[in-house]
Amino acid sequence: MTTFAKAAPRSTGEETRQSLPEEAPSFVWKKFADGVCLRMRLFVPEGHSDRAFAPAVMFFFGGMWSTEYVDEFVPWAVHLSHRGIVCLLPEYRTRGRFDVTADDIVQDGLDAWRWMNENAAALGIDRASMTLAGADAGALLALVPAMQPAVRVRKWWQWWVHDEFPPMPAAVAIFRGIVDLLAPEARLLNAVQESVDVHRINPCSLLRRGLPSLFCAHGMLDPLLDYEMREWFCEEWEKAGNVARAVMCPNADHTITHFEVNPAVFEHVLIAWQSFMVEQGIWPETALEAAALMQ
Repeated sequence: MTTFAKAAPRSTGEETRQSLPEEAPSFVWKKFADGVCLRMRLFVPEGHSDRAFAPAVMFFFGGMWSTEYVDEFVPWAVHLSHRGIVCLLPEYRTRGRFDVTADDIVQDGLDAWRWMNENAAALGIDRASMTLAGADAGALLALVPAMQPAVRVRKWWQWWVHDEFPPMPAAVAIFRGIVDLLAPEARLLNAVQESVDVHRINPCSLLRRGLPSLFCAHGMLDPLLDYEMREWFCEEWEKAGNVARAVMCPNADHTITHFEVNPAVFEHVLIAWQSFMVEQGIWPETALEAAALMQ
C-alpha cells in the first residue's frame, strides 16, 4: 500500500492521560477452557428495558494490542447512554496479559460481534441499529467484522450455490484507526508474521461494495499514525460505492479519544459523529444534544 510521510511532533498527552472511573454493570461474555474470562461493561439509558429496542454501540479500546486502555471509551459510553444509546465495552485478549497471536485477538473481536447479535433482543437493542467502534488496533477489531466477505453456500436440497454475507453492523466508527496491516505503522501488531492469512484480517484487502457506513476521526498532529492514510482509506471506501465521512482534527494528536486530555476535541468529534449517524438514519435526532458536552 501507499507509504505516507510522518512529520508531526510527538505529544506527551498519552503519558498524562488519567482514567475516568465510572460504575457500570459487568459480566463475563467469553470464557476459555483454561478458566480465563473476558468481561464486558454495559452502559444503558435510564429506564432501559429489554423492550426498549434502542440503538447500540460496541467499543473496542486501543493500545495497539499491548497496553489495555480499558477506560478509554467510558466517557463516550456515559454520554451516549444518557442520550438513549446502549453502549458495550468488551475486554479482549492483548499481549500485555496473554500469550496470543494476531488471529486470536481478531477472533475475540469477531466473537464479541457475534455475541452482540445473539443477545441483542435480551439487551433491548435494535439489531438494525448496531454500530462497531474502536481506536487504533481496537478499530481493526471493529472493521474486520464489518467487512467480512461473502461465503459460498449450497443447501443440500438446492442445486445452486449462492452468496451469504455474515451479519454486519449498520455503521462502523474508527478513531485513529489501523486500516492497513501491511503498512509500516502496523508492524508492532506483528500480524504479517503471525496471521495464517493476513489479507483475511486486513481492512485494505476487504474493501468492496456493500459495506456499512463509515465514520473516521483522526488527529492531524498524531505522531504515530498519519492522518493522510485515514483520509485515503475513506476515499477508497467511497470509491467502492459506500458511504464514508472523514473528520480530521487540526489540533488533536494520538489522544483524540481521551476526554480528559482535550475535552474540546472530544466534543467536536462526538457532535460530528452524532450528525453523521442521524443523517444515516441510525440514531434518532434526540440521541445527542448539539450543546456543551460532559460539562
